[in-house]
Amino acid sequence: MFNSGYKKAALEAAQEAGEQYQDTYDITIRHTTGLHEKKLEAVVILKQVDDYIHSLSNKPGELSKQMSRVTLKRQAFEQEVDQLQIESKKTDKISTSLAGAGAMAGAGIAAFGPTAAMAVATTFGTASTGTAIATLSGAAATNAALAWLGGGALAVGGGGMAAGEAFLALAGPVGWAIGGAAILGGGAFANHKNKKIAEEAEAQTRKIKKETENLKEIDTRVEAERKAIRPLHSGVKKILKQLEALGHRDYKKLSSEEKEMLRTLLNSSEALSERIGVKLQ
Repeated sequence: MFNSGYKKAALEAAQEAGEQYQDTYDITIRHTTGLHEKKLEAVVILKQVDDYIHSLSNKPGELSKQMSRVTLKRQAFEQEVDQLQIESKKTDKISTSLAGAGAMAGAGIAAFGPTAAMAVATTFGTASTGTAIATLSGAAATNAALAWLGGGALAVGGGGMAAGEAFLALAGPVGWAIGGAAILGGGAFANHKNKKIAEEAEAQTRKIKKETENLKEIDTRVEAERKAIRPLHSGVKKILKQLEALGHRDYKKLSSEEKEMLRTLLNSSEALSERIGVKLQ
């Protein structure tokens, strides 16, 4: 059939682009979840620092004030997580509620569970509409999180993209992994000539590749943030362990060097408490 080779090559390219998008998407989700886990670990160590500082007698007032600032920032993050946990319970039945949307939607939601949604919310903070993801629930919350990772292409609560891209919008960016198969499988172009199908496939391939690059940029920022948190967490943990090993609970009994260690602990703790509240743009 005329242009059948052209069509086949174009569809294969679209399929390959979709698979590359899926790989990049999976990596980005994994790294975003890893960043969230590092923040949770930071909360644990900051609580331990708080306990240690409160156990010290005769400490200067400025140390207590600095610790209070750290505590407030930590508690703000904890409150955000608590709210997200409440909202995440409302998304447990998303797959069932969206069953009528088809297999693509079901696959998309399954790939983006509550844990990943929480990680996205604590990393990026708001949906593309400006609405805090933490205040959304159900399909809206999932769509908002997907919109962040897909460059904001999926409108929260909306119908998605233009009609020519409907099959891509069905499950949000996750659906793009279907690639070339969706062009024919969805039946949208079943009656078109080979050349038309090939041209549509090439257009979609270009868009998918662009979104893949957008995801890579997001992933780079996520990884940079995780690398910024890691040494702060390790440093706080190391110094706290050294100070606790001294066995002193009276600030006046600390040597000049030990008091300097304590100041470093608080400065590092404050920097760590600020980092866990950072929202990437």
